[in-house]
Amino acid sequence: MMALPAKRKPLENVTVEDADTLDCGICYRPLKPPVFQCAVGHSICSRCRDKLVAAGRSLQCHVCRVPLIGGYQRCIALEKVLDSIRLPCENAAHGCDVRPAHYDHGEHARACPHKPCYCPADACGFAGSTAALVGHLAAAHGWPCTTDTRPWVCVKVNLRDGFNAVSVHASGQQHLFLLNVARSPFGRAISVSCVHPHQTVRFEVRLKYSRNENAHGGGVCRGHSQQSQFTVACTDLSGGPPSSDESFQFFLPKCVHPDFIRTIAATFEVLHVTISV
Repeated sequence: MMALPAKRKPLENVTVEDADTLDCGICYRPLKPPVFQCAVGHSICSRCRDKLVAAGRSLQCHVCRVPLIGGYQRCIALEKVLDSIRLPCENAAHGCDVRPAHYDHGEHARACPHKPCYCPADACGFAGSTAALVGHLAAAHGWPCTTDTRPWVCVKVNLRDGFNAVSVHASGQQHLFLLNVARSPFGRAISVSCVHPHQTVRFEVRLKYSRNENAHGGGVCRGHSQQSQFTVACTDLSGGPPSSDESFQFFLPKCVHPDFIRTIAATFEVLHVTISV
């Protein structure tokens, strides 16, 4: 009995000079199994082959016009080649060690859990996971960070002017919320955004504020309470922080919270998480 040859080691540093050879000859999308070909070897994807059959146009090859006796045939050899072409994930520098097949590279990149988020600070080029970004905001910029909160749990946040971070663990993942406090002539506006590499997640959150004391006597009202419940979408901040016009704003009038008070004591609560497919 003839012994089977030893399996060769993977080839390293291989370059595909003409990447178009890995694409469908009709739609030009990356070929993925099952792959079909004519007798000469011109290949197409299964989607285009099904369309040609449904339209009654599968009698001859779309390129060389060779008659197709029995229609397009499976090309098992090319399918094996396509399965063997593996590329490192574009997020390898951020911890992803997956090497998806060439035809799955784009789909993996869109769903990769190691896809980075970006620091919203001006002229800061930091990029990393949500957890790494939380540590970066506190260590590099000194922004207030509230960590390890959970959905359906009210957490007290002391907000300063500028960016404030709240880290929430939900659905087995860590999500980072940025609460930006901006002064205006009539008070303070608080905008809320969620930082996450995938934009298929939406959160229902609630922000509450109450004040029942007469600070410094005179000008501050004795009792005030307000709350808002709203939906927050996710962004990876690759285009910079969302503008205030695109974010929900929670507005506190100056008579409720005057300028001489340095922090805003409020409560923040995640009510619901929705993940779109």
